[in-house]
Amino acid sequence: MSLLDNLNAGGGIFAMAGTTRFIRLRAKRKTNSYNPAQNEPDWSVPPDELAIMGALSSSSSTRTPDTLDTQTESTAYLTIPDPTADIRTGDRIRADPDDGRLWDVDGFPSKDVNAFTGWRPTLECRLTERKG
Repeated sequence: MSLLDNLNAGGGIFAMAGTTRFIRLRAKRKTNSYNPAQNEPDWSVPPDELAIMGALSSSSSTRTPDTLDTQTESTAYLTIPDPTADIRTGDRIRADPDDGRLWDVDGFPSKDVNAFTGWRPTLECRLTERKG
């Protein structure tokens, strides 16, 4: 165990006091009607839910006007103090209580590790929100 592990044990000086509650949504799987050997997410049935604590930091937004529709795409990062949290690409994240925003986990969650001590402080997920 390293000095950082001891300092962070039980919340220590590196505790993430700014975390809020989120819900991880994971779709159940269904067989692809065109290729029965594959399956795909089925968002038409209630998804599996998991409560997590994390800190959301918004990165950037892009608005794409079109003659038929206007879409806004926003990128954010969710930092979770539990590096073992069950989050995968394809999951969705929503705030709790629900404020109407919904993000897709669109990249592989990052479990950074200290090369010298093996300490894994957090799990970081890249999120995308699309409106329009």
